[in-house]
Amino acid sequence: MRERSPRAANGKLQATVFKKCDRTYHRPETNKQCVGGTCQHTCEASEIGKCRHAWTVRYTVNGVQRDRSFRDEIDAGKRVRYGTGLRKAQDFQLELTRGKRSQGKTYVDPKAGNELFGPACEAFIMSSALNASPDSRARYLSSYRANVRALFVHRTLAQMCTQAAADEVAEFLNVTIAGRSVSLRRQARMIITGTMDAAARAEKIGRHKLTGIKLTEGTRTPADDDDDDEADGFVFIDDATIGKLADGITVTGQAGKTRTLAGVGVAAWMQRTMGLRIREALGVEKADFKEKRNGERYLRLRGQASRDGRSRQPLKHRKESQGRNVPVPDYVWDMVAALPEGPLCPGPSTRYMQYHTAYERFRAITEALKIDGYTTHSLRHQFASECLDDGMNVVDLSAVLGHADPSVTLRTYVHAMPDAEARTRAMMNARWTARPALEAAA
Repeated sequence: MRERSPRAANGKLQATVFKKCDRTYHRPETNKQCVGGTCQHTCEASEIGKCRHAWTVRYTVNGVQRDRSFRDEIDAGKRVRYGTGLRKAQDFQLELTRGKRSQGKTYVDPKAGNELFGPACEAFIMSSALNASPDSRARYLSSYRANVRALFVHRTLAQMCTQAAADEVAEFLNVTIAGRSVSLRRQARMIITGTMDAAARAEKIGRHKLTGIKLTEGTRTPADDDDDDEADGFVFIDDATIGKLADGITVTGQAGKTRTLAGVGVAAWMQRTMGLRIREALGVEKADFKEKRNGERYLRLRGQASRDGRSRQPLKHRKESQGRNVPVPDYVWDMVAALPEGPLCPGPSTRYMQYHTAYERFRAITEALKIDGYTTHSLRHQFASECLDDGMNVVDLSAVLGHADPSVTLRTYVHAMPDAEARTRAMMNARWTARPALEAAA
């Protein structure tokens, strides 16, 4: 007793309802199990409707065969309700057919929906479905691991299909990381929804509810498309703390065990004292430090490290052959002089330290030191703000920072210094030492 569903439009779905005990397909002369009496073909055709065996729906999706069984229900009096199993099997068969035709398959492959969302995200980022350069893929992967993974990695694809999951994703984007840049939040949304769209196309899930999630204004306004140059509030740190970011620290856990948190090396000092972006600092080599005949020392910045740490690429807003000169303070010059030739911040397995590695080291150390709001570009912000506060010409500063437009420098890096209020009060008292005399009435 078999009931075959109509073939779907694209021909990939076939679903058949039957009982494995049906002797219609009993072949004792060719099947070893039948000869041995261990086969499932045990019921006569007249017995099929009321035998104890379950109804089976066998369906094939993209070459993968699946079976799902449905037994007859038993009522309160422990009587078998014959035919209920068949009806459930036929309903499931119909659901498969309708779902396939509408491309909204919730039950096309139930086991596929149990795939974990986290690995599916990483697979989507590295797949051809995402039309992106290797550097962009590395950036998306870093963004996923830093922002999305911790919250959703253990969910299944099926669990991410629900309205509750959509509400949670919306809260994550517009509340949990509302203080992050708009571009970063867009990346997170693209990674999440793109993964679910790819799963639906691969017939692992049906329709999901994550489409159409909008981003609110959040609490941060980006100055441009580069996270290293986005305006953001931050805390100022002293040189001792910068030394810890550079050299690493040793922390003691609750059980008294100690562990070492690695630093980012001289890159932290180049950001702090020279205003480099993080990937510019990671891509510097010792040979890039130059000295003029008059004794002036400078860094010939020729490129920045790629996010995967395997090569150098052009500086932001510059072509392959373009670079910029950055003055070098004596403190950094002496530090670099003691380092070996080659990259100053090599990665564990790559020529240059990867951006994600530097990001995680910053995060781990600042978290251990209980410093909130500090990121891989905060040192650059602190350098620029202090230069402006000390009276440096904004045009000169924009050249050092690599901005073609000085207005970007002002818009992005003007922050109130920690002692701004006290210094402003002192200036006001010095200027107006006494109450101005009132003009005599006419």
